[in-house]
Amino acid sequence: MNQDRSSTEVKRRPGGRTAEVTARVHDAILDLIVEGGVDSCTFSTVAQRAGIERSTLYRRFPDRWDAIIDAFMARAAKDVMPDPGKSFAEDLTSILLKLVEWLESPLGSALLAAAIELRRAQEGTFPRPYFDRRMEQLAPMFEAAIERGELRATVDRETLFASAAGPIYFRIFIAGGAADEDFVRNIVDSICQLYCPAGSAAKLSLSPPIP
Repeated sequence: MNQDRSSTEVKRRPGGRTAEVTARVHDAILDLIVEGGVDSCTFSTVAQRAGIERSTLYRRFPDRWDAIIDAFMARAAKDVMPDPGKSFAEDLTSILLKLVEWLESPLGSALLAAAIELRRAQEGTFPRPYFDRRMEQLAPMFEAAIERGELRATVDRETLFASAAGPIYFRIFIAGGAADEDFVRNIVDSICQLYCPAGSAAKLSLSPPIP
């Protein structure tokens, strides 16, 4: 009996240790990106920051780009989207405000700059997986809106969300303006006018026109 318990504990340790080391590597990469961008993420600096040997990284990743992408995907998996509320307009507003908060944080702006560099280095293959993960996380919002009759079942989810999020990226990183709550609500109003059928709950929840 004791021997079986001991055997089970030994079998569990490698998995737990692996997960711990992986988390430390991801944290090290994200911290380094915030501090010095992608160029600071060499295997030497990541290993030193994570408190591991460089050989550990070489065994797990073909190169530093794979390690950085792995950290990006792990970070995306940690994000929890708000549960669907009473209307599509309310849900989309909540998610876009969360996006603004993230983009205006040190980590958000640093990861966006890193994603641009990664896309160049990976010949356009990234950040597509990252965006796919985001769309999976947004699925409950779309499904709830379709069930309520606020969106058509055939709606192009990717185009809709790109149309909603795009102006925020432009406002913050190109125009250098503030993406405040009024700005976000104007985006949501426009999206609902474009995508929601007449008389749906989403359109009924739109902000009243400014006199």
